Amino acid sequence: MSVESPEPVAAPGRWQRLVAHARTDARRLVTTGVPHLFVALAFTQGISLIRRVLLTGILTLEELGQMTYVTQIADLIAIGADLGITTAVLKFAAEPVDDRRRRELYIAGFVWSGTSCLCITLLYVLALAVLGLPADAQLRTYLLVVAPYIPLAALARIPLVLMQAVRDIRRSARYTAITQAVSLVLLVGATWLYGLPGFFATLIVAPATNLALLLFATRGYLGWIRPRLVVLRQLLSFGFFSVLANLAGFANVTLAVVILKSLTGSDAAVGIYSIGLLVANATRLLPMSLLQTAFPYMSGLVGEPARLRRRMWELSAKQALVLAGVFVLWLLAGRWGITLVWGAGKAAGFEPGTILMLAVVCFGISSPAGNTLLALGRVRLNFLFGLTQLGVNVAASFALVPRYGACGAAAAVALGQLTESTLSLLGASAVLRRAVQRHSRKSTA
Repeated sequence: MSVESPEPVAAPGRWQRLVAHARTDARRLVTTGVPHLFVALAFTQGISLIRRVLLTGILTLEELGQMTYVTQIADLIAIGADLGITTAVLKFAAEPVDDRRRRELYIAGFVWSGTSCLCITLLYVLALAVLGLPADAQLRTYLLVVAPYIPLAALARIPLVLMQAVRDIRRSARYTAITQAVSLVLLVGATWLYGLPGFFATLIVAPATNLALLLFATRGYLGWIRPRLVVLRQLLSFGFFSVLANLAGFANVTLAVVILKSLTGSDAAVGIYSIGLLVANATRLLPMSLLQTAFPYMSGLVGEPARLRRRMWELSAKQALVLAGVFVLWLLAGRWGITLVWGAGKAAGFEPGTILMLAVVCFGISSPAGNTLLALGRVRLNFLFGLTQLGVNVAASFALVPRYGACGAAAAVALGQLTESTLSLLGASAVLRRAVQRHSRKSTA
C-alpha cells in the first residue's frame, strides 16, 4: 500500500512577509511602550498646540514673537545647566546594574545637577543685570522673570530619565501628560487676565508640578546615598560632551530666532517663524517616542555590534518612511490646516513650516545613528557633528535671513540639520563597522 507524500508547503509571498513583519513590529512597539508614550506625547504636544492656539487669540503676532524669543533662550540654558549629568544618569542607569547603583546615580544626579543649575542660573541673572542685554528692556525683564524656570526644568528631567532607564515608560508619560494639562489651564488663564507678563510669571508652574509628581513617582529610589566625587567624575566625563552636543543641536533653533530678530528687528517675523516651528516640533513626535523607548535596548546591544547596526538601520528606514508620508500630507493640506487653526493671517507660517519639516525628516533618518554613538560612549563625535551643524546654521542664517526673513531662518536650520544627519550616519557606520570587525576577530581567536 503506497503512502502519499505530503504536498510541499509554498513559501510565503512578499505580502505575507510584510504582514508578518508588521505584526512583529506591532508586538515590539506594544511591549516597549511606544504607543503609550506616543499617545502621551501627542496629548502633551496637543495641549501645547491648544495652548498656542488660545494664546494666539489673546496675544498679538508681535507678542507671540516675544514669547518665542524668551522661551527659546530659557530652554537652551536649561538644557546645558546640568552639564550633561542628566544624560549620564540615563546612560549608566540603563546599563545592567542593581537597584542600589541606580539609586546612587539618581541621588548623585540631583545633588550635582542641582548645584550646577543653581550656579548657572545665578550667572544668567547677573549677566542680564550687568550687561544689560538684550537692548529691548521689556524682553530683558521677561528673561529675568523666567530665571526660576531654568533649574526647575533641568531637575525635572532626572526622574524622567530614570524611568526611561528602568523602562517604566508608561508611568513617565502619564505623569508628564497630567502636568501639561495643569499648565494649560494656568498659563492660558494667567495670560487672559494679565497678558504676556502673566504668561511668563506662570511659566514655572509646569516644571515645578512635574518635578513634584515625578519625585513622588520615583520615591522608591530616593533613599539617601552620600554622593561621591568619583561618581561625579564619571557623570561629567560622559555627560559634558553629550550636553555640548545637545546644546549645539538645540542652539540651532534658538540662534535662528535670535538672528532673525536681530537682523529684521521684527517680532512679527519671529512670530511667523514660531508657527512653522510649532508644526515641525509636532512632527517630531514619532521619532522622539521611538528613541526614548529604544535607547535602553540599544544600550543593551553594545556588546553585539552586528545586531546594533541592524537595529540602527531598521529604525532609520522606518522613521524615514513614516516621516516622508507625513511630509506629503503636509504639502497637500498644510496651508489649509494653518488657516483653519490660526486664521488666514497666520498662513505665512506654511512656507517656513515646510522647510523645517524637511529638517525633521533628516533628523528622523539620522537620530538612531546619534543614539547609537551615545550608547557606544562616542559623545565627542556627537559634539563635533553638532558643532559643525551649528556653524553651518549660523553662516547660512546671516546669508539668508536678510533676504528671505523667516523662510531664510528655516532654510538655515534645515541646511545645518542635513549636514549633521549626513555626518552622524557616516560616523556611526564607520564606528560600527570597526566594532563588528573587532568582535569577529575576538570570536575567531
